[in-house]
Amino acid sequence: MFVLCAICLSIVIPSSAVNVLSVSEREISFNLHTNASFNLNSSEPVSENVTIWFGYTDGNNLYPLPNSTFVENGTLIDLTFTLAAKEAGHTTVIAKVTPPILIVKDAYIRVGVYKYDAWNVISSIIGWLYFIAWSVSFYPQIIENYKRKSVIGLNFDFLGLNLTGFIAYSVFNIGLKYVKEVQLEYHTVHPTGIIPVETNDVVFAVHAVFATLVTIFQCFIYERGDQLIAKSTVAILALVWSTAGVFLLLTALHVNKYTPWLTFLYFFSYVKLGVTLTKYIPQVVYNYQRKSTVGWSIGTVLFDVVGGLFSIGQMFITAYNFEDWYSFVGNFTKFGLGVASCTFDVIFMIQHFCLYRHNHLPSDESALIA
Repeated sequence: MFVLCAICLSIVIPSSAVNVLSVSEREISFNLHTNASFNLNSSEPVSENVTIWFGYTDGNNLYPLPNSTFVENGTLIDLTFTLAAKEAGHTTVIAKVTPPILIVKDAYIRVGVYKYDAWNVISSIIGWLYFIAWSVSFYPQIIENYKRKSVIGLNFDFLGLNLTGFIAYSVFNIGLKYVKEVQLEYHTVHPTGIIPVETNDVVFAVHAVFATLVTIFQCFIYERGDQLIAKSTVAILALVWSTAGVFLLLTALHVNKYTPWLTFLYFFSYVKLGVTLTKYIPQVVYNYQRKSTVGWSIGTVLFDVVGGLFSIGQMFITAYNFEDWYSFVGNFTKFGLGVASCTFDVIFMIQHFCLYRHNHLPSDESALIA
């Protein structure tokens, strides 16, 4: 019996510890005219002689790293390599080991090489500026409603779509940023990819939900006339959330066995995309029908267009500074959404400052507020 147990344990328990090759940094950015370095380490001494070499993806704007670094048996890998670039751009450097006795799936670095430090700083500043502008953009409407003690002029369909869009955006960002299972699925699909969600994305989305809920609350306590959310909008929102419920059930039942939770989150990203492209249409039509923009805060529009222009501008600056116009095209959805949002903002400004600038509150609405 003892011999049998020993044999079973020898099968279940590996004879040697798992040896993992890792890098000191997952992302490195540096100026074209300087160098950068990274460390390559193993978790255990190698059990036989190995050779380390490097592969490259996403093009290669770097001078080649040593393609044959010999490591003797029994040595704990602790090597430093220097990166130097031929031109600006993005490259992923992947460490390889021959023979393949180490786990190397996380031994990669995304390297970004930029041309000018100043443009890099400006890009970061612009990133914070559009974050602030978009965050502040919710409050002119809230203040307008408070001052007038009325939400007449603010379209309820827009609010319903806006809330759904930002809830979807919050679910997507929180899931990708904080749920480990989702992150594992993401790296299954994109082995050398970086999670495309930052903390400020989560903060913005959650804050947007809060601000929209405050605005909706105002619709219950202030004068609103006879306005109700349209039946068509109710039907659309019901369809979206019922589909989300079905999707959640199918995901929980593991109908999709490959990347169930990541696919579920992508559904919410598509919801956000659809909402952003359509949510302003009801407000544009409402302003046209009333021949007035009274009650619809132009401050919200101005902050929104500033944020949109800064967002698009940052994309151009980054693409130019990193000589990476492919990433600009690859992120065309973000660019397209920014353009769509700015287009609606321009329409609102034309309505407010040109078409209806002399039009005050319609007489029937004035009587309600009075």
